[in-house]
Order: sequence, then structure tokens, then C-alpha cells
Amino acid sequence: MRLFTTAVVVLLALAINVRAEDDKKDKDKGKIDKSKLVGTWKMTKTDSDDPPPREASITVEFTKDGKVVVVFGLMGKELKMNGTYKIEGDKLSTTMKSLKDNKDKTDTMTIKELTAKKLVTVEKKKGDKTETTEFEKSK
Repeated sequence: MRLFTTAVVVLLALAINVRAEDDKKDKDKGKIDKSKLVGTWKMTKTDSDDPPPREASITVEFTKDGKVVVVFGLMGKELKMNGTYKIEGDKLSTTMKSLKDNKDKTDTMTIKELTAKKLVTVEKKKGDKTETTEFEKSK
């Protein structure tokens, strides 16, 4: 009888431990390692309906302190925009001044993939449409 009771207690302890590990995995799902985002990224591909010209270059720099700098380069000229960013789960939100009316504009996208060298974001557009953009780390 003692052996049976011990076996039941051990099985219950194992079941609780497995469930706790599953809960931790569920909680961590969708979390992004923010430190991998820090650095300068060059846009390499987008499926946007209104993509930038082929000869344009777009870089995005994310700093440790939550700042973001976007640089658009075209025909030897650059346009630099400064703003802030934050990450919550797998959501990346950037806030910058609009070029049209100089008001803060916040865009939120989902980070689909983030490695040491690759960043893929998906942004919801009007209706059911989405826009996927890929970046490679340059610094």
C-alpha cells in the first residue's frame, strides 16, 4: 500500500510540473527578445501595394532606450524621421511625427520573425489586407 501511495504522489508531482512548464511556454509564446531588435536594419523586401521605388533605401535604427530613427534615401538625398518604439509581446509600436500635419502617428505591427540578422513584420491594413516587410541587420 505504501508503494502505491508513493507512486501516486510522484505521478501527481510530475503532472503538476509538466503543466507548470506548459503554462510557462504558453506565457512566453509571442514574446520577442527586445535585445535582438536593437541595431540598424535595412529594408530588403515588401509586399506593399505602394512600395518605395527600387532605387530607394530605407533603414530603421532601434536604440536600447526606446528610440527609433527611420532614414529614407533616394537620388542622393535623405529624409530622417525620429520617434519612439515599444514592444509588447509580439507587437511593435512606433510613434513618429506625421510629415503632413506634424502630429504624432502610431503604427503597430506584429513581429513575425526576429533573429540576429532578420526581421519580418506584418502590418494590418484596411479591411483584411496585410503588408509583410523584411529587413536584414546591417549594424
